Amino acid sequence: QSRDVDSGHGLPVGHGQLGERFEHRAGLQRGLRVPGGGPGRHFVHYFVRNKQMFNFVTAVEQDSWTGESWTDKVDVATALAEFDGWHPQVRAIISAVDEVYIWALFDRPPLEHWSVGHTTLLGDACHPMLPFMAQGAAQAIEDGATLTACLARTSRADIPLALHHYEQLRLPRASRVQAGSAANKTRFHLPD
Repeated sequence: QSRDVDSGHGLPVGHGQLGERFEHRAGLQRGLRVPGGGPGRHFVHYFVRNKQMFNFVTAVEQDSWTGESWTDKVDVATALAEFDGWHPQVRAIISAVDEVYIWALFDRPPLEHWSVGHTTLLGDACHPMLPFMAQGAAQAIEDGATLTACLARTSRADIPLALHHYEQLRLPRASRVQAGSAANKTRFHLPD
């Protein structure tokens, strides 16, 4: 069964990565914490690759964005304009990048069932998460571990029963986490 794409209420996400030169270029102060959320948008930043690179991700609410691409770009000035009036460090980080990628996030309701016969789903295929709890990969790992346990020592004839058991074990928790992640979008974007 295919899933329909909800093209309304997409959430554009900007993303940039910078190398070691970035700390000097953006005047980054180690240990500085800047506000990460505000009305209709938020900004998350962190070091990666043993602190050799710096990554940031933004989310800006926008009903008009419906593109489903990982390679679309927006110019730095446009990304910077979305954070007009924000902490100077946020603006310095955005200003320091050479390119910004943009993609939309789409919320999908939890599925009622994941399994049919000898076939099941796991991870984003059955419970796509908005990234506001950082749980997408964790939930997929939990799915895999639970599915493995349910299929261990199961005969071919009993696979549908094992998959049904997997679904009964995982669907309630994954649906709660999925709903919590969606609710965090509102929490993170509250007015000041």
